[in-house]
Amino acid sequence: MHAHDGMLIRVQSEWNGWRTAEVRLRDLQIVHWFQPSQAPHPLLHGYISCTNLVTGDIPHNCDRGSVPHRLLVCILKRHAIPSAYAELARCADEQRTLPPTAIQEAVNTAAF
Repeated sequence: MHAHDGMLIRVQSEWNGWRTAEVRLRDLQIVHWFQPSQAPHPLLHGYISCTNLVTGDIPHNCDRGSVPHRLLVCILKRHAIPSAYAELARCADEQRTLPPTAIQEAVNTAAF
């Protein structure tokens, strides 16, 4: 993702939600495919620290004593520049080749 690292990308907490935020592409972690309940197909998801939201709002409980929070966000194709989305999809495809335990370990140990 080096070419697009500083690029802003729109994310949302729910695939069919209306609240969005912009984050730097480089701040997304553990990009993967996930099919939420009632979604028509697997969608790109990743994790972001609530302190890395550049603009907008992803609803969550946030107070100074418990910051930062790891937020699961959805990245919709229609909200991303095609080349950035393609790079994220490639990263998610690489996650598919990992055993589920490796992905869960990455989620548990991701630094925020």
